[in-house]
Amino acid sequence: MQSILKKLITGLGKIEMAVCVMLIGLIVLTIIFQIIARYIFNSPVPWMEEAATIGFIFLTLISASVVAREKRHILVDLFPRGPVSKALGVVMLIITVMTLVAILANIAPIVKVELRRETISLPYNFPIAFYNTIPLVYCFCSIILSSLYDLIYERKDEKEAVV
Repeated sequence: MQSILKKLITGLGKIEMAVCVMLIGLIVLTIIFQIIARYIFNSPVPWMEEAATIGFIFLTLISASVVAREKRHILVDLFPRGPVSKALGVVMLIITVMTLVAILANIAPIVKVELRRETISLPYNFPIAFYNTIPLVYCFCSIILSSLYDLIYERKDEKEAVV
């Protein structure tokens, strides 16, 4: 079970990293195109800015799950490495998982509202839940999965998981 879960988490991490790289490229190209269209041809494309904003939202949420999985988030060490630090790491991991689960348990009404609201300037308008709450749900589920794996398997092997 552990090896299957590890392969799943590793595979998701690679896919998320590739999506992040593609989103950065898409955002940069969109902004460059918009600058050229606006200042050289004097004919800006109105929906390009919203498309870049949606790409940035996706990038932020997906990269948050990548950062949590890779343990590259910002850490403030108040205690030297040892039993107190490990215990606090476990407590913080449990609090993180509980908080994300609580948010996910109460997100359904927000999704219902955002499925009724649509984008306004894109060539094809679609519900804003597709780029706000649905990616957020995926991000939280990904963070919960990798955090629980870390808590159950890596801490059992006496590895310092939250570094």
